[in-house]
This record gives sequence, structure tokens and C-alpha cells, in this order.
Amino acid sequence: MSNQFQELIDEFWNKTLFRLIPKSVTPNFFTFVRFLLIPVVLYFLAAGYFWWALFFFFLAAFSDSVDGSLARKRKQISDYGIMLDPLADKLLIILSALFLAFYYPYFKILMAVVLIDMVVLVESILLVIINHSIKTPSANWTGKSKMVFQVFGLLSVFFFVALDSGLWLQLSLLSFYLAIFSGLLSLVSYSSGAIKILKRKK
Repeated sequence: MSNQFQELIDEFWNKTLFRLIPKSVTPNFFTFVRFLLIPVVLYFLAAGYFWWALFFFFLAAFSDSVDGSLARKRKQISDYGIMLDPLADKLLIILSALFLAFYYPYFKILMAVVLIDMVVLVESILLVIINHSIKTPSANWTGKSKMVFQVFGLLSVFFFVALDSGLWLQLSLLSFYLAIFSGLLSLVSYSSGAIKILKRKK
């Protein structure tokens, strides 16, 4: 996802949805909402209510777009937001994918998507521990693109499971291949950023 495309999204939300959001509501509010929605998604997945799981997964993914844009447009970017926002994203993707893996025929592809996020998550935790700071590398276009492909891929899996549609199965596979490619680029970029943070610490 290029910076220009991100700016278009930010401006669209700023002229529409953000007019309805009071100034007192911070971007971190939407991040915490995403954390709260994760167990709801998992509950409906475990219970077999895929349409409800899809609905709440979509809301959680939608909140990711909102909190990032809100932080940039209202200049409310914080170290806590930089750390918690990707954490919520990764937990949403990893846990949802693990539950959906029971119904998905391309298990190895889905696990590759999960593995990349798990590596970045562990790397983030280790960075916070070693650096004694919540400062972590901010997301760039590779990480944002990965998240978009992951979300679309999982949404496609939801529709595949609910509708038993081969079209959605193929769309999910294409999305996951793109997510793996952009995810590997994101992993390299994130690791490079983490090394720079540790060098500045010294």
C-alpha cells in the first residue's frame, strides 16, 4: 500500500466518518475495541456461526483502518499506539487463521501466513524486553499491504466455508500468496528497523 493511497484513505475518512467521532475519542479506543472483538470472533468460529464470525471479523479489521487514519489526521500518534495497533492486528489474524485452518484445504499456505506474523510478534516482544522500551519500528507500506492481503484472504475463507464456493477458495489462495510475499518483505524491513533501534540504544 503506497503512501499516496494511504493518504487518500485518510482523507476519505476525515471527510466522512471522522466528522461523527468526537475529539475525545482517541485512536487507541478503536485499538482496544479490536482487542475486545477478537474473542467474539473466535467464539462464533468455535460455535460454527460463520456469518456472525465474519461480521465481527470485518468490524475488527475495519477498526484497524480507522484508528491508524484517525491517529494521522488528528496527530495523535503515540508509542503505545504504534505498539498496540500491530499487536491487535497480529492476534486477530493469527488466532482467526488457526481456527479457520480446520476448514481450509490449503493448510500449509495458511500456516505460512501465520508463521510470518508470529515471527514478527516474537521479534517485537523481544525488542521491547531487550530495549526496555515500548518503541518498535513503525509500519511501512509492506506491513500495511500484508495486512490488507491477509484480511481479504481470511474474508475469502469465511465466504468459502459459509458458501462452499470454489471461487472464494481461489481468491483466498491468491490473497495468501500475496500476503506471504509482502509479509517476507515486511519481515526484512521490520528486522532492519529493530536493529537500528538497538544500535541507537547503545
